[in-house]
Amino acid sequence: MIQLEINGARQTVDPRSIEELSDHLRRAIQPGHVICVLVVNGLEVAESRLDEFDVGSIRTLEVRAAAPADLARQALGETREWIERICNVLDSIAQDYRLGREDNGTARLVPVVDSLHVLVGLLQGIHAALELDHASRARLEAPWKEAENELKRSVEGLMEDLEAGDPVRLADRTGYALPQSLGRFREVLGGIPA
Repeated sequence: MIQLEINGARQTVDPRSIEELSDHLRRAIQPGHVICVLVVNGLEVAESRLDEFDVGSIRTLEVRAAAPADLARQALGETREWIERICNVLDSIAQDYRLGREDNGTARLVPVVDSLHVLVGLLQGIHAALELDHASRARLEAPWKEAENELKRSVEGLMEDLEAGDPVRLADRTGYALPQSLGRFREVLGGIPA
């Protein structure tokens, strides 16, 4: 028996297999919603990993699901904060390059590049999932596209600068160009109606 909680509603289920449990979850979750949190026996796991469990080993299962548009709205503030944190790290990395600590700057830049790739995917997901009226969507399109193109150019330039190994260009890119591109996205996100 599994103590199942979906968005606060509790029930007991006794599936014979993980497939049966997955089918039950799909039926129990409101149409159009997606699973955003899955906690198996107190351990948060990705939904894709549920099939790695033996159904007999699951005692508790907590599921939180929401509409993608709601998740996108909730992500706006957090994404703006994340952009601010990335900009702070980039400024610090620029200082490393300016002060001749290229090895330290480059070592710290690698995870930032990974974060930028994740951020780009998150921004694309927010853009696709946001439910806006026609006028709001139309006002958002041009600034979004400009910010997206600028960020893409900055990331591509960063990759070229890394390959070239030029600390002056890397200092400029991490201290100015990338933070400016990210700041534009932060402004665009802040202008989306709540």
